[in-house]
Amino acid sequence: MTTIVAIHVAVATAAILLGAAILLMRRGTSRHRWAGRLWVSAMTATATTSFGIRELGHGNLSWLHALSVYVLVGLALAVLAIRRGDVMAHRRQMMGLFTGLVIAGVAAVAVPGRTLSSAFAQMWHHDARPVAVMGGSEAGGAQQ
Repeated sequence: MTTIVAIHVAVATAAILLGAAILLMRRGTSRHRWAGRLWVSAMTATATTSFGIRELGHGNLSWLHALSVYVLVGLALAVLAIRRGDVMAHRRQMMGLFTGLVIAGVAAVAVPGRTLSSAFAQMWHHDARPVAVMGGSEAGGAQQ
């Protein structure tokens, strides 16, 4: 796993955990606002680090990077909404962004051949190389 992917996974994981915690806390409190600021920071870092991951575009940006732009715009709109006092628009935007983050995380791990699914497969099999990564010429077993 490259450094940029590791950073991306770390900030995305932080965003998922913070988002879940925010969903459980009382809204409108100073604790909620500070956790929200941290979440926006984690989401911003998640979206911006994605531009360094280019496996789908063979070194170029892919359609997934358009989603990162959407996230950055959505975060700005959500912050503007709450500053204007539009709680419902803020809530809809934040819930949509959090839901998208969770779906993207599941997809990144579940889709075979992606960096994260390969990394998790290697960890799960105690550093065994998945057959797809090895080109299918060898059986996937623990390497000695």
